[in-house]
Amino acid sequence: MRMVGYHPRIETSEMPSFVTSRSRNAELWFVNNAPLEEKILAYTAKYCARRVVKLYALAIEGSHIQAPADFPRMNRADFMRDLNSSVARAIPRLCPEYPGGRFWGRRYSNEFLPGPEDTEAYFFYTVLQPVNDGLVERLSDYPGYNCFHDAVHGIERQFEFLDIKRFNTARRRNPGALQKDYTTVVTLRYHRLPGYEELTQEQYAAVMHQKLEDHRIKIVNKRKADGQSFLGRERMRSTRPGTKPKNPKTSKITSHRPRILSVCPERRSRYKSWYFSIYFAYREASKCYRAGQLDVEFPEGTYRPRCTHHDPPSGS
Repeated sequence: MRMVGYHPRIETSEMPSFVTSRSRNAELWFVNNAPLEEKILAYTAKYCARRVVKLYALAIEGSHIQAPADFPRMNRADFMRDLNSSVARAIPRLCPEYPGGRFWGRRYSNEFLPGPEDTEAYFFYTVLQPVNDGLVERLSDYPGYNCFHDAVHGIERQFEFLDIKRFNTARRRNPGALQKDYTTVVTLRYHRLPGYEELTQEQYAAVMHQKLEDHRIKIVNKRKADGQSFLGRERMRSTRPGTKPKNPKTSKITSHRPRILSVCPERRSRYKSWYFSIYFAYREASKCYRAGQLDVEFPEGTYRPRCTHHDPPSGS
């Protein structure tokens, strides 16, 4: 049986991405750990600034980190590499219970959001995850960080980073070197959803609060109609970091994964055609590249596969 590999990474500046990174075995390491949350927010701010990323929302919940974001410099891979490696290094420092070994279950997943309505839909999907997942009925009951208030009110959070290498080098030369001279401040800010640019901050916040409540009520009513309850704040507080969830969302490398997320079927179909045109061009270029044609052109926004080539035959 032929094994099916991961789909190729495609970078684009034309539309946002919806990115998700999940822990090994979906273990719940992002619970009841305020220092770890703070560190993840700081890393997100640092790499958004470094990579010029437009962040719309951020969820740090249970076993995963998730965000709709725009990558105008077509550097999503660099951003996710930096963020995920920093989080993985922070886990052993800030989670005494962590047993060691690889932290992330697999490489991050990515889907495209082709229209403003799609970005908005997954903004609310992200901020309402604690309700969607049956943890709490209201966001005000959620004990962890939720980005909604920051995002719709334009609240910015600042974090300090000490460049420890430069500081230690300076201190060897000058024992009186000060940390503040090697510390930079980064700001975590969320970008306003597209289509609301003309509203004042107060108007924007009012509209978003009403939409949030409309979405929340629909989710709550559906869960109750299906006979499902909510875990509640107190039971969430008692969850131990590293606990394995009872019913985790799981998938295999062969599982179907959407490439395009859209509330509009026509738009989803159109952008799926865009995606697969690049996919098949990439697959053909990759085949030639692996065969030794090193100068083959790859579609814009794709990466050459890792491959070890022998020296070309003489006379070639």
